[in-house]
Amino acid sequence: MTVRMAVVIDYQNVHLTAAQLFLPGRPIEESLIDPFRFAKQLAKARNKDGQHEVEVSRVEVFRGIPIPDDDPDGYRRNLEQQSQWEYGHQNAVSVTLRPLKYNWEWMEGKKIPIRSSRREKGIDVMCALALVRLARSGSYDVVTLASRDTDLAPALDEAHKLQAAKIEAAKWYDPSDRRTFGSIKTEARLWTTSMNRDHFRGSLDPRNYE
Repeated sequence: MTVRMAVVIDYQNVHLTAAQLFLPGRPIEESLIDPFRFAKQLAKARNKDGQHEVEVSRVEVFRGIPIPDDDPDGYRRNLEQQSQWEYGHQNAVSVTLRPLKYNWEWMEGKKIPIRSSRREKGIDVMCALALVRLARSGSYDVVTLASRDTDLAPALDEAHKLQAAKIEAAKWYDPSDRRTFGSIKTEARLWTTSMNRDHFRGSLDPRNYE
């Protein structure tokens, strides 16, 4: 029997954590993650004993996007990445982009976004809603959250309480770095799949978005 897995990806959390862990000091674009490749590597890591094979059936990605007034090149690249990541996966991959939150200032009578103030807003809520929605759907046997954001612990517990799918988490792991030890603390005891440097390499997006 095929075991169907859905994956919810908190993209910035997954991307930046990998960059800091596996490519410290390198340009951030060198650690760009392709969501479907990541999900396949997650399935591989989860099945390291050969007894837990799954089919990646759904990948939902949530990511902040800069506004054109601040960063037109970044805005364009984000849209191109969204298109490339969704292409060719028969609607299995969905990438949701939410505009970053800014503080603003007035300069010469014009309102200007302050780049240093920009931050994600609402992505954790969107991840939480997706996690519970996918768990409740009954379409998947396993629903996995890829994030180290501890604010998402209540969503993991809520999805688990539905008892409609096995709820799990995923994290990057390096045995030489104690920061990667442990898991998100939840009321229920949930499985967390550890993904290492080889899984990171297999998750990288090889495309050039200049």
